[in-house]
Amino acid sequence: MTLTVPSGWTTRGCPLFSSSPGQVAFTPGGRELVVTTKSANTVEVFPMTPDGRPARRAVVNDSAGAVPFAITFDKAGRMLVAEAKESTVSTYKIRVDGTLEVVQKSLPNGQNTLCWLERAGDFFYGGNTGNSTVTGYRTDRRGRLALTNDVGVAAPPSAESQGVIDLAVTKDEKFLYVQNATSGTVDGFRIGRNGSLTKVGTTTGLPPFAEAGMEGIAAV
Repeated sequence: MTLTVPSGWTTRGCPLFSSSPGQVAFTPGGRELVVTTKSANTVEVFPMTPDGRPARRAVVNDSAGAVPFAITFDKAGRMLVAEAKESTVSTYKIRVDGTLEVVQKSLPNGQNTLCWLERAGDFFYGGNTGNSTVTGYRTDRRGRLALTNDVGVAAPPSAESQGVIDLAVTKDEKFLYVQNATSGTVDGFRIGRNGSLTKVGTTTGLPPFAEAGMEGIAAV
């Protein structure tokens, strides 16, 4: 028997990184499941059925920016999507029928390969894998997003902070932790009232990505 591997999939039946979803996330009310697809440039919304399962078919929306990746939500439930190709963020409202309304299209941060995005109150932080920086954003009541500083860098890279691969904010929204896959470290930052970041320490000695595939961080 000859096995035909679908385009974009490995022989083990798993999609290649470039073809796999960027993130899968429930909306704040739990009524929809949202999936970003990097290679197809779509943001797909699955309505949740009464028995707790996602619908068989998604409402497929074209992404406002190229290579949609991470998903997060503001206090009002608007959805922010990080776009890796140009390091941009787009903001959407999710309509009842699963279609998306663009609130703000593709705000650039001047960095490289924005993949990860986390919220802390009215502030958001994006991890730029390409140049190992963290970008800060603030949002207003209308959902309009702006950079916390002109250059788009809330936390610059260091020798121990290479390959930003994930971010996590503590439940009290006072601290941000940044996972650095290349150097095998985690940076901790205190979040200021104006959204500024102050480093409080670096944990070293973790297995770097090349050895262990370390990816993913959570905070409590």
